[in-house]
Amino acid sequence: MRSKVEPMKDVARLIRRHFDGIVAWTQTRQTNGFIEAINGLFQAAKRKARGYARFETMRTVLFLIAGRLNFARFNEHAR
Repeated sequence: MRSKVEPMKDVARLIRRHFDGIVAWTQTRQTNGFIEAINGLFQAAKRKARGYARFETMRTVLFLIAGRLNFARFNEHAR
C-alpha cells in the first residue's frame, strides 16, 4: 500500500478482506439478518427440546416455535 497514513491502510485491509461481501450486498441489498433470525429460532428450539435426541423432535419443536400457534383455542390451560 502506498499510503503513509496507518488508519487508511487499516481501512484498505478491511475492504480487501470483506470485498466479496460488499459486492454481494450492493447487488442484492440483503443482509444476514434473516439467517440470524432462523438461528435464533433454532437455538430457542434446542433449549426447549433439551433431552430429545432425534432430529425429528427438534424439527417439530422448531416448527411450533416458528409458527407461533395459539393453543388457547383448543386448551384453556395453554398459555
